[in-house]
Order: sequence, then C-alpha cells, then structure tokens
Amino acid sequence: MNILETTIKAQELFSGFELCRLQEQEAQVLADRLRSRKITIAVIGQFKRGKTTLINSILGSKLLPVGIVPITAAITRIEHAADAAQTAAGTTDGAQTGATATVFFTNGLSEQVPVSDLHEYISEQENHDNERGVAEVELLTDAEFLKGGLTLVDTPGVGSVHEQNSKSAMDFARESDGVIFMLSVDSPLNQIEVDFLRKVRRFAGKFYFAVNKIDRVDEDELEEYLEYCRSLIVGIMELDDEEAKALRLLPISARKGTGVGELTELIREDLLTRGTEIMERSVGLKLLEILNNTRSQISSYREVLKMAPNVFNRRFKEMSLLLHDQREQIDSLEEGTYLRARLNEEKALLTRKVRELFGIEYYYYVDREDAAELMDRDEFAAELTAVYDELESTINSIFMYKEENAYAVARRIEDLNILIHDMRKLTRQIERELAVK
Repeated sequence: MNILETTIKAQELFSGFELCRLQEQEAQVLADRLRSRKITIAVIGQFKRGKTTLINSILGSKLLPVGIVPITAAITRIEHAADAAQTAAGTTDGAQTGATATVFFTNGLSEQVPVSDLHEYISEQENHDNERGVAEVELLTDAEFLKGGLTLVDTPGVGSVHEQNSKSAMDFARESDGVIFMLSVDSPLNQIEVDFLRKVRRFAGKFYFAVNKIDRVDEDELEEYLEYCRSLIVGIMELDDEEAKALRLLPISARKGTGVGELTELIREDLLTRGTEIMERSVGLKLLEILNNTRSQISSYREVLKMAPNVFNRRFKEMSLLLHDQREQIDSLEEGTYLRARLNEEKALLTRKVRELFGIEYYYYVDREDAAELMDRDEFAAELTAVYDELESTINSIFMYKEENAYAVARRIEDLNILIHDMRKLTRQIERELAVK
C-alpha cells in the first residue's frame, strides 16, 4: 500500500465517526495534495533572520515589506500566476512584476489589494497581533523560480514578544512539504530555534538550512559558525552518519543576493529528481501526526465520558445556554451585511466552545468562494438554526447524553476500540515506509 492509498484508508476510517470530522477533512486535503503534486516550501526561523529579504531575493523583486523591527504577522503564500488554481484579478503593483495580491480573512471574506499596500495586512506594526483577522495572503507573481506548481511561503518569525506569530509559524509548518530553515551568523543557534526545529522536523519531507548575513563576518568566523551549527543540527534532526555527511548548510547574504542562486538551484534540482519522494514523505509524516492526535482526542473523549454526572450535566447546560443565546440574536442582525461571513464567525465560535467544554475538535468547513454571497435574513436564520440544531444533536449523540440503551453505548465503545486498532496498524505501516525515528 503506497502513501496515497494509506491516506485514503485513513480518510475512510475517520468517515465513520462524527468525532473525527476534522481528521477526515485533513486526510482528504492530504490525498488531494498528493494527486495535484503541488509542493509547498515555507521559509521558517526566528524573527529578524532575514526570511522575507531572502524571499524577495529569490523572487527577484521587493514584493514583501521588510524592516528593522519584526514585520511579518500573517502567512503569505506566493505562487506563479500562470500555475495558480485561482485566477487573479484586480489591481497590480506595477507591470514589471505582474503581481497581484489577495487577502483572505478568517471569516471567509477576501479582498484584492495593491501589492504596495500589503504592509497594512501582514506587518506587525499595522496589524498588531493580527487584529484584522487575516487568515493568509496569496501573492501571484511571474517569478521564474515558482514555475511548475511550487508555492513559497513567508511565515512570521518565532521567538519574538508576539506569541501569535510563533503559533502561526508552527501551524503552517504542519502544512509544508519542505522547509528553508533560516539561521544567521549574527546570533548563535539558540534554544528557541532548537525547540522549534525539533517540532518542525516531524512534518516536512525536506529541509534546507540557509545561514544568512555572511557579509558581516570573515571566512574563518563563518567556518567556525557553520561547524557549530552543523554539530547541533545533526543531533536535533537525529541524523545517522550517512545523513550527517549529506547535510548542507548554505551560506547566503539575502540582502546582497550572495549564495541565493545556489540555494534555489538545489531546491529546483530536488523537485525535479526527488519531488515525489519529498511529497510522499511529507504527507506520511503529517498523516502520522493526524493519527496520533486522533488517538489523543479519543482519550480525551473517554475522560469526558467518565466525568461526574453533575459536571457533565453542567457542561451540556452551558452549551445549551450558548446555543439559546445565539438563537435569540438572529433577529437583531441587519439586512445587507455579509451574513454568510457572519455564519462562518458563528461556526468558529461554536468550534472554540466545543473544544473548551468537551475537549474535541468539531470541524466546520469555511468556503471562501461563498463568504461574500449575499443572503437575506430569513435564509441566514434558517441556515444558522440548522447549524445549531445539528451541533446540539451531534453532541448529544457523541457523548450519548441521557442514552438509556446499554447496547448502543457498548456498541459505540467497541467501534472506537476497532478504530484505535486500525489506526495503530496504519501508524506502524507508515513508520516502516518512512523509517521514522
């Protein structure tokens, strides 16, 4: 069984359980990515390592804002305009780049903006702690490096005072197939970077280590720094002797462009000769994480089932009161507002509340294409009421609230035991295929 077949098998396992709606969708996304063969490479590292400057250098144009203080506050995906699944429209920031930008918000709405205005949405100074609710930015350009379905991603720096930035970087690392991990000669590899790298190594199929700002040191100092980082990375990544010998640290100056060509040539060569291998390893690692998280969620679910009846009843009552209060507010909504986007916001609220009360992920799909669709208030009220009804019914079913049929309870527990057994088999199979350490 190959990785695609294994991913489809996992999706089928999850589809039989309302408890695993999120995991089913995640497996579907992984399967779709394998079929599309579109690879995503994220530039990740501590703040002020020069990630955005490197991306601008790779693209051959200063499209993304840079500055002396931490800038990036939101994920920016950069794709080749001709390869992008979505046709770009709207304003461009100069014919010389052919670039267009779209800002996607957490409620599903989107806005096409001039590239020159991106700083208003992705800079920490102008979008502090992402108060604008930006989910991500999509930048379409004609950069040669991106041809063939490659997506390059700029991520917020880790380790700054802005904790949300570190979380966003880690969340996106889970989606990346490859990682350009940025180091810098003006600061030794520190504990923040070590801890982050230990986590990130579980998700990506390929790592490139770029050592930036080499124009600030002489050759002897650079060699000493490279050797220091190499010894640490070998341990952090748990590389065997053969892998350690193959490890490359690529010295660059993102500001001057030194060494950037060598980095991009290495990536392009890998994608041409090992693209499928990188993608399959990436998906396999992500599927392992999904399986592990599912077992953890089932454990949390079982703990809730063991909860004292008075605590259990109190949590159900709290959820029921929330749903009642939300229903009461429907009539106060104004006609003409983006009600479908409001519907997405309500779903996000319910997801957080279910996680808080019951420790499970209740997944809702947010369709960006429909978010700006106009609805009248009656249609919105009907859809929102259906959302509330479905959640209430599903929660009652999942937790067997006031279930008096002993056979039904026993059957659900047995089905979960079978699911766990099948997931363990899949986990062992993936670990053998990937030789995971």
